[in-house]
Amino acid sequence: MGRGVGLGVLVALVGLLVALPAATVAGPHPVPPTQVSPYTAFPTPIQHVVVVYLENAEASTVLASGLFEEGLYDSYAHAPNAFSICHPSEPNYLAGTSGSPHGRCGTDAYTQISATNIGDLLETKNRSWAGYMESMPSPCDLSNAYPYAVKHNPFVFYRDIVTNSSRCRSHDLPLSSWNASVAKGTIPSYSFITPNLRHDGHDTSVAFADRWLKGWLTPLLSSRWYAHTVFFVTYDEGTSNRGANGTTGGGHIYLATVSPFTSVGASVRTNVTLVNLLTTTEWLLGLGQLGRSDNWSAHPPMTALFDFPPTAGASPPNPLALSSAGGLWAVPGVPRGPELQGRA
Repeated sequence: MGRGVGLGVLVALVGLLVALPAATVAGPHPVPPTQVSPYTAFPTPIQHVVVVYLENAEASTVLASGLFEEGLYDSYAHAPNAFSICHPSEPNYLAGTSGSPHGRCGTDAYTQISATNIGDLLETKNRSWAGYMESMPSPCDLSNAYPYAVKHNPFVFYRDIVTNSSRCRSHDLPLSSWNASVAKGTIPSYSFITPNLRHDGHDTSVAFADRWLKGWLTPLLSSRWYAHTVFFVTYDEGTSNRGANGTTGGGHIYLATVSPFTSVGASVRTNVTLVNLLTTTEWLLGLGQLGRSDNWSAHPPMTALFDFPPTAGASPPNPLALSSAGGLWAVPGVPRGPELQGRA
């Protein structure tokens, strides 16, 4: 073959490779273009944070009666010294989404609050978000309709959300909308999941809620988007009056962190509250702070739960790689071991 012909073929081949779609050359597991913005827009490899609130149990009760939750606790990461803010439910939903109970300790009565919240931070950073309320009859519903309870729907308490009908109805949704997003592979950057009064254990038991959680969460761990997701499973309050650092609070609660980016048994040993869960979300998604109790000095993000350093603009690790500074990267969708079997 002459030099001129060979060079012409080489140029043609290079041109063909450049013209190929990204999915063709991106490797065996390309990210669909409909999912989320590039990794460089996030300070960590996490692109989806999913928070699940269950109801009214001490951590010791959950670990004794919730077989699936015990397995998550042991097989992923956890916070053994997590505490609720106060009693009853409502102030803990507010604290976890805005950094403060807003003086609502002692009451579940509905009232609108003029306060910035995580929805505001997410929209400022152009992140998608939604609250998903199981059994809620329609988006942004302000009326109790058993087994849906307004007091467990934090977003309808924030005046800047609930008084903007189009905003509320597009972000405060029935859980069926979550199912539709999962089917499309387009879940938001931030999701807040409230099961109904039976499935969250409020009107049933820890064991009942545990079975619901197992059925809901297990198939999600096989989703492609789980490769860059964290699920936080926690409780709004316990049954005692224990609080962080020896104070009076809403009880010693369960908090498990389920993600490919956690090591087996990793934990944060300091006392934390639901506000630390908020600051951890702020850190993971690069949201900044609300300037309330979500001060990172007072309530630092729980970085010890994860296998990656908080380096801005970090490129994504290969989820199938078997080494990292903090432990083993999990293979998406593959169980780690005894998560369905509890402690050995």
